[in-house]
Amino acid sequence: MGRIEKSSKNIKYTVIAYGVNYFFKFLVRFIFVKLLPIEYLGINGLFTNLLGILSLAELGIGPAIVYSLYQPLATKDVATIKSLMLLFKKAYIAIGVITIVVGICLLPWLDWFIKGNNISYIHWFYVIFLLNTGISYFYSYKRSLLIADQKQYINSIYQSGGQILLAILQISSLIVCPNYWIYIILMLCSTFAENFIVGKKVEKLYPYLQDEKVEILDSNIKETIIKNIKAIIVHKIGMMAIFSTSNLILSKFIGLTAVAFYSNYYMVITAVNNFTGQFFSSITASIGELIVLETNEKKVKIFNVMEFTVAWQALIVSSGFYVLLNPLIELWLGKEFLFDTYIVDLLIVNFYLMYMRKAVNTFKDASGLYWNDRYKPLAEATINLVASVYLTIHYGVIGVIWGGIISTLLTGFWVEPYVLFRNSIEIKLKDYFKDYFKYAAVTLLTSVVSKWLYTKLFTEVTIINFVLGVVLCLVVTNAVWVLVFRKREEMVYLRNIARDKFGMKFL
Repeated sequence: MGRIEKSSKNIKYTVIAYGVNYFFKFLVRFIFVKLLPIEYLGINGLFTNLLGILSLAELGIGPAIVYSLYQPLATKDVATIKSLMLLFKKAYIAIGVITIVVGICLLPWLDWFIKGNNISYIHWFYVIFLLNTGISYFYSYKRSLLIADQKQYINSIYQSGGQILLAILQISSLIVCPNYWIYIILMLCSTFAENFIVGKKVEKLYPYLQDEKVEILDSNIKETIIKNIKAIIVHKIGMMAIFSTSNLILSKFIGLTAVAFYSNYYMVITAVNNFTGQFFSSITASIGELIVLETNEKKVKIFNVMEFTVAWQALIVSSGFYVLLNPLIELWLGKEFLFDTYIVDLLIVNFYLMYMRKAVNTFKDASGLYWNDRYKPLAEATINLVASVYLTIHYGVIGVIWGGIISTLLTGFWVEPYVLFRNSIEIKLKDYFKDYFKYAAVTLLTSVVSKWLYTKLFTEVTIINFVLGVVLCLVVTNAVWVLVFRKREEMVYLRNIARDKFGMKFL
């Protein structure tokens, strides 16, 4: 089975499983806000961010070893795979223990993160969230072998199956007995069961992992892993400061209610972002193999196609958010949960800037360029943290959004493509940005036109009007994109793939 076939299989299974999974997540959130106090929703967002900081204990070991697996998997070097996985196992068991111990040490300072805390048993709630995070490391390292071996679809099926079962149990418990204790204990049990079952599946697929005879890892591979870990530590710190501090800042300076409001929007944006992003997680291993085996000309061609695809997706999603994000929140949770339009618009700008980094970062990670931009995450994190805190204190919720936009424009926006094109694939930076701004201009104009059409056609927020709005956005965005870029080489390539690999002869 070739790379395209493996990637398409991963995408198909992953997207379907993810879509069903998030349908149940939104349903759980809807019932949650109707039956439990809104402060409990704020607790979910706060603890998710706080425990995201503890993921620093992972220290980049996972990505470094996954990158090291691409070569032996491509060449079927079983001895090296066994050695890497044994190292992975020992490291992740230690990480799980460290995460739990460090997390417990944070207990005395928990109240510092919450303005006006009046939640009983909040420390015990935190312990359950902490255990849920810690135990995931004990088995989850085996997932990485599936992903590196281009079998992401297997992981997706088991992961989504576990999450769907959890959602059903949580919904049932909330309806029968709306109790937050039951809600989070079910989460803990589900995490343990899912990781255990996935671990057994991996052992069945790769029986040699149970072989006790394991060779000492090659010193050159070990040196590469150590070097990458050092760089990824910096990346982890940076990403933690960017993605795991928004709710902490809001909780500290505004309160748990603001966290609850923000987390609702963030959940929608993250769901759509990750849903479309399944495309990239499903092909990362294939890109890793491409980097190892193919010529620069082939790499450049595939990168251009991926960047084109990212921009197409960003157009569809950003335009959809611009038109329908507030109507969705109103239909889902009610008008009382709405942000002002200017806050939502900035959320969409921040989303677009982050989403447009996907192609570059996918290739950069597959190329193992962790060391080459090791200072960028620290600069990005520092700018983000300082700007977010200052602007949140003076301007409220919008401050954390501006912090993300400012830090992205000053760092990742240009540093990441510069590092990739200088060290892995040969593309001129000016050519990259020429296409980038062309894609952004089309996105902006299409979004404005889509919203104008929507407001002219629909005056009320109803489910029927929302569905028609989705159809309108899909038709307008895709029609404009195809019309503007119909003759581009990337469009021709995608059309040929659709015709030859997926039987879409009408294209």
